[in-house]
Amino acid sequence: MMALPALSARIGGPALLQLPLAGVAACSLACAGVAPRAEVEASPLSPAMSAAKTPPAPVDRVDASGAATHTAVERLRSTLRRLAGSDGFALGHQDPTAYGVGWSAADADRSDVKSVCGSHPAVYGWDVFRIENGALENGDGVSFDLMRRRIQEAHARGGINTVSWHVDNPVTRGDAWDTTPAVRAIVPGGSHHALYRSYLDRVGDFFESCRADDGQLIPIIFRPFHEHTGSWFWWGADHTTDADYIALWRFTVDYLRQQRGFSHLLFAFSPGGGELRSPRDYFFRYPGDAYVDVMGVDHYYDTDVASLVRAVSITVTAAEAHHKLAALTEFGMRDGLSEMTPPSWFSKNFFEPLVTHPSASRIAYALAWRNAGVDHCFVPFPGHPTAADFRRICDDPRLVLQRDLPLEKDTTP
Repeated sequence: MMALPALSARIGGPALLQLPLAGVAACSLACAGVAPRAEVEASPLSPAMSAAKTPPAPVDRVDASGAATHTAVERLRSTLRRLAGSDGFALGHQDPTAYGVGWSAADADRSDVKSVCGSHPAVYGWDVFRIENGALENGDGVSFDLMRRRIQEAHARGGINTVSWHVDNPVTRGDAWDTTPAVRAIVPGGSHHALYRSYLDRVGDFFESCRADDGQLIPIIFRPFHEHTGSWFWWGADHTTDADYIALWRFTVDYLRQQRGFSHLLFAFSPGGGELRSPRDYFFRYPGDAYVDVMGVDHYYDTDVASLVRAVSITVTAAEAHHKLAALTEFGMRDGLSEMTPPSWFSKNFFEPLVTHPSASRIAYALAWRNAGVDHCFVPFPGHPTAADFRRICDDPRLVLQRDLPLEKDTTP
């Protein structure tokens, strides 16, 4: 999320929009007539430093051939393509089954979305910040053991998992909102580069521990260094250069793919929607097609529906020009819901403006931010003034929930 501290058959038919993803096709930005502000060469990777790592959960069976992992990744890609090509999109929520308003992780198989609508969301958002420090729980108090279990449960249901990373400032060891410049220090050749590699190893160890019963690595949409168009994070617009941000993104992707050997991660790029006025704006510090799978946007607003539609339409236009998938990777009312939120906010200010728009409707999913409590929530809980309206949009066949997944019930990827 942006400036808040880290208290901080519904769809059928053939698969549409056969979109190649990163690593499959690497066309240049020129294919859309748009050039990034800077280009850097991918730096060669040096061996990973040895570092204390979060131990992975024990796995009884290992997907030695990688066949099951490959099948799972292709199924995720197929699902995202079908969602983007449908007349609706999937609903996501951050930390949905870890906690909610008035309940905690001790409550099994619960989410505020399910309490209001009868089903979990289709997309489950998580954040691994603080794992880089060897912590046992993230900055929002979710233990990584619990997070792993909830990721596994969501995958077993056919759900989609996405992970963001509000990574602490590696120079000062302050949080993500400590805007002391740090990017140049952690790119290859920087004073803190070895430390950053140890951060990636801890993140990688966690991803490697997230396995299904058959040993497959669970596919994850990984979304680091988000909202870089703003300046509230240490990797933001005013705190680094075009070349250094691109170098950081590329090194991160290369390290996880090459040094760690991961093929089960899709990488999501997500500028802030408030800074987007044209498709060209979207490509601020874009790292290149070979390093991005999902083109997202994060947007918080109140009743300014035009700003939402503009940000999402720009994202869809950019994504389709580069043969990528588009998503609303974070959204919500600017300061969260309250008792004063208009009761029809979700239908009038979110769902209908998107689902009826000729281009904005072509997103794969939209993920609402987390429900930390009554004073910091982004989807309704039972009894909230917006709950009835939210339930109505969840009953609309154009909004996909967990009960509608997997889409490929009778087909193979």
